[in-house]
Amino acid sequence: MTNILILGGTTEARQLAGKLAARADLAVTLSLAGRTESPVAQGVPVRVGGFGGAQGLAAYLKETGTALLIDATHPYAARISANAAEAARQAGVPILALRRPGWEPVAGDRWTLVDSVAEAATALGTAPRRVFLAIGRQEAGAFEAAPQHHYLIR
Repeated sequence: MTNILILGGTTEARQLAGKLAARADLAVTLSLAGRTESPVAQGVPVRVGGFGGAQGLAAYLKETGTALLIDATHPYAARISANAAEAARQAGVPILALRRPGWEPVAGDRWTLVDSVAEAATALGTAPRRVFLAIGRQEAGAFEAAPQHHYLIR
């Protein structure tokens, strides 16, 4: 039996776990950060909570005999992705990163490229606007710097 740990938090992670669960030769565990109060039931065992950084995750990988680590976290989860890469290196476990393709501009779009969430808040300008934010919950606080706007946050 091959042990696989999927670091989840995305629809793709849940779908992958479901497909791998059908394999009799694999023991899949889905790890969630615990940011969602009532996560959807999964077809595999679920571990909730952090690992204690890269060292804690490396220890977990060794203790559980994990043969493959799959990083299927949210694009905003940069810290866990960096910790996952380091933990895999420390534990000598292969890692696979599952990433969504980024949005691509098309004719008629009006894009303003910025380097950070804080810069995005500033780029909105001073005149009040209606703003749809499709970002991670932890990044939403940056928009408190621009309270004149009306935000719809997904």
